[in-house]
Amino acid sequence: MNTESVVVGMSGGVDSTAAAWMLHEKGYRVIGVTLRFYCYARSGASPRPCCSDALLNRARRLCARLGVDHHVVDVEEEFRECVVRDFLEEYRAGRTPNPCIVCNEKVKFPGLLRVADWLDCAWIATGHYARLVRGENGAAFLAAALDAQKDQSYFLYRVPVKILDRTLFPLGETLKESVKGMAPRFGLGPGKQRESQDICFIPDGDMRRFLREHIGCAPGEVVDHEGRVLGRHDGAHLYTKGQRKGFGIAGEVPLYVVRIDAERNRVVLGPRETTFSDGALCGSLRMRSREPGDGLKARVRYRRPLADVVRIERRGRLIAVAFREPQWAVTPGQSLVLYRDGIVVGGGIIEAGT
Repeated sequence: MNTESVVVGMSGGVDSTAAAWMLHEKGYRVIGVTLRFYCYARSGASPRPCCSDALLNRARRLCARLGVDHHVVDVEEEFRECVVRDFLEEYRAGRTPNPCIVCNEKVKFPGLLRVADWLDCAWIATGHYARLVRGENGAAFLAAALDAQKDQSYFLYRVPVKILDRTLFPLGETLKESVKGMAPRFGLGPGKQRESQDICFIPDGDMRRFLREHIGCAPGEVVDHEGRVLGRHDGAHLYTKGQRKGFGIAGEVPLYVVRIDAERNRVVLGPRETTFSDGALCGSLRMRSREPGDGLKARVRYRRPLADVVRIERRGRLIAVAFREPQWAVTPGQSLVLYRDGIVVGGGIIEAGT
């Protein structure tokens, strides 16, 4: 296996291009690979940035500019099966999933590694803002990026260790502003540095329309925490914990979604203080140690501040995490990721706030 060759996931954006350029400058033999996850060209829908032919062609041109080979690999079938199907099933169950985490674990990183094996490359790389540190035995541990505002380690905690062992994150020690400054070298002007913050497989970004089309509408009751009926909803799956707007219900105080009762097709509302949780119960664990120890911090949703953890208890296949201070809208379906000194020690899918 060629230890100087690396497959770089190329989206056509500035981050992945900068990652490829940095590795090329370090002397690696770079091979650009664009994974086609969800092609809207065949359906005639307006394409999202990650899947459009325009961005695919841009990735090809950028690789040509760098003087490296470029390949396009279709992973649409497994993306639909692993990511889109899971997304819809979670919403049907009254949960709020994070499809990017599922994609990284089951589609993106395994897909890049398969291409690397096919091309006899030792490494894969992406433009994610994250770092890898090595333990005493040489094993790779995921860690937060230098740029705390852009850190994406939260999205990567479920990537298997055997894949992380062969992964490079060139942007982990780089600030986003520095990466933006590289753009002119690639022929990317400020107006071309579009970054998608939406879910890539929803063509127009309209989540409610997408859920209605794929799950349907089942009207039900909106109730308070004592079960008193406050109004009606047109589909419990259209709401998420902590949401305030969209009910047309006037109260003495602002009301927020406290819980989705999928079994009874109810949306439960309450004042803001009822949306806080002292802890979280998590399943589908990905832990680097059965005894994670002390000094931990938890992130319960992307861009949420880290919360101090005072206690972790094993409960069979679950863990109960207690916070020093109550956390707002700890949402079933989202991930809780545990850190110690910036290093990811594990995490899991939130089953409930406690």
